[in-house]
Order: sequence, then C-alpha cells, then structure tokens
Amino acid sequence: MKKSILYLFLFFAIGSCINEDDEPKEPCIDAEVPCPVIIGQENEGCVANIIFLAEGFTDPEMTEFMELCDVAKQAILDMEPFASANSLNFYRVNSISCTSGIKTKEFTSTCSQNNVVNTSSTTAWSVFGNRVGIQHYVGMEPSKRDLLEYLYGNYATGDYVYTIIIANTTAYYGGAEFPGVTEHNTIINPKVSNMIVSKYDSGDQFKYLIRHEFGHSFGNLDDEYESENTDCAIRNYEPWYLPQEPKLNVLTYNPNNWFEGARYVSTGYWREWENSIMRGDATSTTFSPKQREVVEQRLADAIGCP
Repeated sequence: MKKSILYLFLFFAIGSCINEDDEPKEPCIDAEVPCPVIIGQENEGCVANIIFLAEGFTDPEMTEFMELCDVAKQAILDMEPFASANSLNFYRVNSISCTSGIKTKEFTSTCSQNNVVNTSSTTAWSVFGNRVGIQHYVGMEPSKRDLLEYLYGNYATGDYVYTIIIANTTAYYGGAEFPGVTEHNTIINPKVSNMIVSKYDSGDQFKYLIRHEFGHSFGNLDDEYESENTDCAIRNYEPWYLPQEPKLNVLTYNPNNWFEGARYVSTGYWREWENSIMRGDATSTTFSPKQREVVEQRLADAIGCP
C-alpha cells in the first residue's frame, strides 16, 4: 500500500513546479505524464520498444527535442544489426520541464579533484551531472528512476524496454545502465534499461553518445577505454557495474592479435579492435565482429520471439 502511494505521488509530482518557498506553481505540464508517441511507422510482431524522454526542455524548446529524437533514431538505425532488422519501434515523450537545462551536483570523491558548483533546476526526470564525482558522467535521482519503471515497464516486449533520456545541455554527458542492472541497484527484476545523454553539439558527437551508450543499455557491452578516475569511482561507489567477469566483448586473455586495455584499465583485459564505438571512435557506425555478435543475440532477446 505504501509503495502504491509513493508511485501515485511520483506520478503527479512530475507535472508540478515548486517555487523557492515550496508553494505549488501552476503545472508546467499536464498532471499526467504524456504518453509515448510513436515516431514514424509502428512495426508489429517481433519488436523491441525504445522511448526517448525529454529532460530540461521547456515548452518553447520542445521542438528541438523532437528534432533530436529523429537524429538519435537515425544514429541507431545507421548501425547493423539494427539497420536491416526492421524490429525496433521508437517513441518519444514530450516531458516538459519548468526550467531549461539540468543541474550539476557536488560529489566529494576520493578518486577525483573535480570542483563542481551546485546548480538547481526543476526538470522532468531530475537528471544531474558529476555523478560519483566523474565530470562527464550523468545520473538521475532514485525516485525518478523508480518512476521510469512504473510508467514504462509494460512497454517491454521481450526482456526490457529501452528508455533514452536526452538532456538539454551542451556539456558532454553520458551514462547508461546494463540490461538488468539499474543505476542505483535497488530495483528487483527491472523491465526498463535506461541511458542518459546530453544533446552536446546536436550533431556528430551527439550521435556518438547515442551509439556508445546504446551499446551499454541495449547491447550489454563493456567500455573498451582506459580511465583511472572512472575505474576508481565505479569500483568505490557503483561496484555492481564492474563485476569480476567482463561482458562478452572484453576478454581476460588475448585470443589472436587483440588489443590490451579495456574496462578503464590498461592491462588485464583485451578488446578486438584498436578503436571502436565502445572505445572512442566518434565517426564509426560499425560494431566490431565480436561486438556485433553480442548485440545480435541481445536483439533476439529484446524482441521476444523464439
């Protein structure tokens, strides 16, 4: 009963703005969260559903969000196996925020010397930058992550539904869950796999952020780059993202002329290509053969057909 009341509160809270005196303002969106609207033609049968969500876009800025959804959709469909699969449905949710942009959140980390000035923002999904002290890492408040599950879990066809939050900021931000592993590690048997990206340049770098984070949230692929601060922060604050066994695109041995360095460290893990979408290749629309093999299996699981 208490959980139902919490969800009801969250459901209506997203539609209201609170001023500095904590007095309710006029709602900046309807009391109900807008329902997902299909983008383009809706596929039937064996499909996986992807939902774009607006974050930090005010009502006058919503046209820009809608345009970014089209760019993001094409960034995904430019990659195989998605280009020829004809098994993805794309939706958008015009979740209007009361203020433009997202907030940054100070986090005192033993891994980084980042000095962040706290900013405030009244946005639909309570997204914030500087997650676990990593300057380009983005997250969301636990209550809003719970709300994603409540509102969109029933859009899962096979194993999960895939939500993509597009944040209205030109700062370089990205963050993604792995399928079945949520940001705060608090949801049992989740049906939503979420990722968050900033609009950044609204162009090629934005497309790369979409492809890279989708490689995590949909493809269940590990990062293939090195970053001492990221390794330290994740292991200390979000260890559920770095279990001992790597994802299938990263190996603990060199099978045949692979490249050493992945999962944020320079030794002990091997990747197939020197550079790729999961490392830092912002121009590529091609998964490595091993990455594609993994993603093809994920696609089969996602569409829910034998």
